[in-house]
Amino acid sequence: MVLLWFFILDFAVTVIWSLLALPVLERGKKLVISGPYRLMRHPFYAAFIWSGTGVAAVWLQSWLLIFSVIPIHFFWVWHIRNEELFLLEQFGVEYKTYMEATGQFFPILRRDKSK
Repeated sequence: MVLLWFFILDFAVTVIWSLLALPVLERGKKLVISGPYRLMRHPFYAAFIWSGTGVAAVWLQSWLLIFSVIPIHFFWVWHIRNEELFLLEQFGVEYKTYMEATGQFFPILRRDKSK
């Protein structure tokens, strides 16, 4: 039961943090790269994928979950690919640079090569 609440709390925190980082008045006019978006490009979707899978695994306790993950994965891949194409069209080089600097769902860990 503790694990279930962990996934629910993780989901809530990530979604709220993601939404607070999106300025309502400037939506679609300015590329947001602050808050959780400085770490990864899709924190909102990551919250659904990570926490949703965790909650389903704990709550349902079913092997059916394993078989449902595959079609859900393909839906997210398709949806995110379309969104990224739109953002590349909208913001051009700025979004391309942002894509290279951040991971989709996980932060990119980089070593300091100057040492």
